[in-house]
Amino acid sequence: MLARGLLVLLLAVAMLGRAPAAFAQDAGGEASGHFDRGVSFYRDGDYTAAMVEFKKAYELDANYRVLFNLGQTSRELRDYASALRSFDRYLSEGGTKIDADRRKRVEGWVTELRGKIGSVTITSNVSGAEVSIDDIVVGTTPLPAPVVVNAGRRKVSLVKSGYAPRLQLVDVAGTETKELRLDLSGAGEAGPARPAPAPDTRPVTPQPAPERRGTLRPWVALGITGAFAVAAGITGGLALSKKSDFDEALETYPTDKGAIDDARSGARGLAATADVLTAVAVAGGVITVVLFATDSSSSPTTAATGKRAPGPRVGLRLAPSRVGLGGTF
Repeated sequence: MLARGLLVLLLAVAMLGRAPAAFAQDAGGEASGHFDRGVSFYRDGDYTAAMVEFKKAYELDANYRVLFNLGQTSRELRDYASALRSFDRYLSEGGTKIDADRRKRVEGWVTELRGKIGSVTITSNVSGAEVSIDDIVVGTTPLPAPVVVNAGRRKVSLVKSGYAPRLQLVDVAGTETKELRLDLSGAGEAGPARPAPAPDTRPVTPQPAPERRGTLRPWVALGITGAFAVAAGITGGLALSKKSDFDEALETYPTDKGAIDDARSGARGLAATADVLTAVAVAGGVITVVLFATDSSSSPTTAATGKRAPGPRVGLRLAPSRVGLGGTF
């Protein structure tokens, strides 16, 4: 299979040949140079570059022989519609100057290509609109004949100044002739007026009560209260230990006044600290209870704003000589 494909490629390259000697208007060999570069690109498999070079050579000198190269390159690019157009023109313009073997081979390709293309008949309500198929301009409306296209999905567009452009995708099967009408409307034209919406006469459905959601505040308060309670317990234990040291210092003989004073001072300080921590823990416990009792019932989400309504505010006030609890409920 590979050998057969290679043979076909070599045969195609051989048939492309060298630049035609009959380039009549080839000033300075420019057309011949583009033709030879096209053959080189084709031999390397760069069919896009080869197509550019062959088109340039034909533009400089419209020699019918270049149409054969254009047809061959279009086949490799799977642009079957372009290949068919090039081969048809080649056979028509070459006439009797084409040898019998080549004509027979090209006619076989033409028959094969006709099964791979379709056509689209395009009509419109506007004359002079530019028609493009797959972004290539093919003429202006009204088109004189159906447009030959490759089988598959094609993009058809119409454009004219003063009108809104129109684009449509159309699927075309091989040998199928598709009819497509694309009407244009003025760019400033308004669409049909839409009737005003009828008034809503449906009964108003009562809205459900606002959702009540709890927050993390009671749990935070509980955690803080627990921490103060633990600290109070630890500090109380240290105070008792210091009190024991004080008692032991008193019973020691001979007495050491410095040790007694240190033990007394330490015991008092720890006892005072333990009292404060205990008071804070008790106050925190009260706050925690209040928050648990009121948070879920007093902080609904308002229906109008989607925000939570203000709930009770409770605060703990610490002073050097007292602990206070205050807030709003």
